[in-house]
Amino acid sequence: MFNQIIKAKEDIEFFNNSDANTKFFRKYPPGHFYSPIPCLEEIKSREAKIFGTPPRQIPGIDLNEEGQLQILEKFKEFYNEQPFSPTKTDEFRYYFENGNYGYTDGIVLHCMIRYLQPKRIIEVGCGYSSCNMLDTNKLFFDDSIDLTFIDPNPERLYLQTKSIGYAKATVITRQVQDVSLDTFSGLEENDILFIDSSHVAKIDSDVNYLVFEVLPRLKEGVYVHFHDIWYPFEYAKEWIYDGHAWNEAYIVRAFLQYNKDFKIAFFNGYLRYFFEDVFREYMPLCLNHPGGSLWIRKVTDNRD
Repeated sequence: MFNQIIKAKEDIEFFNNSDANTKFFRKYPPGHFYSPIPCLEEIKSREAKIFGTPPRQIPGIDLNEEGQLQILEKFKEFYNEQPFSPTKTDEFRYYFENGNYGYTDGIVLHCMIRYLQPKRIIEVGCGYSSCNMLDTNKLFFDDSIDLTFIDPNPERLYLQTKSIGYAKATVITRQVQDVSLDTFSGLEENDILFIDSSHVAKIDSDVNYLVFEVLPRLKEGVYVHFHDIWYPFEYAKEWIYDGHAWNEAYIVRAFLQYNKDFKIAFFNGYLRYFFEDVFREYMPLCLNHPGGSLWIRKVTDNRD
């Protein structure tokens, strides 16, 4: 219900500025070849090709399968210690069946924090993932990880943490485009930049700012998380037909092509598809929801 209220609020704000905002629809309607909103009829005609069996390899991208499997092997021990339940409890802020950041995403986030032992995490876009970080930080790190949450609309975070609190975190209530690049300069090796953005690349968007301005300036060894990136960098058919016209996955794919400065560390969708037997045997809760998290790592010190 709360997510629906947030969505309704956003819709009202958009249409309150309808004269300016609908100009783009009048110029090039959805589905027009000049519009970033796709034509569903054309997608339907190529459905088998677009949403078919995922390829094992992607041209120009090193999927680092061996490295992913090495991290997955480390996660097995952390999985057995993960504390979360399917439904909400009094003890923890995070729970799996939250409708936004579920089983696989939540388990991998918990295990990744345990594996990396970061000193600092900066999250862009707050929610249930923030709850996961707060709980993991308190239970396994005695609140020693410096957490910063950036979100212009942190109501979801406030509601989810009101009973336990979020005092061990800094909350910046601005759009990330208005946050200084210096904020990210403190991230060091094994620290995390956690991105759960608007998922839309366009003029003045958070995606553009993060990919074009923030990522190139990160130090070597920093890990970056993107949410709602499915393998092979395509959105779910049901999401497209439901009206999602996101494009972040395509921007991230292009960013990684022939990119020697960043390496894929862990790709939920890839591993779940090609190594489901491993999850079934060692991390069975991950079979409940595949998740859509991509983790990459800065492997050089090339900075501007």
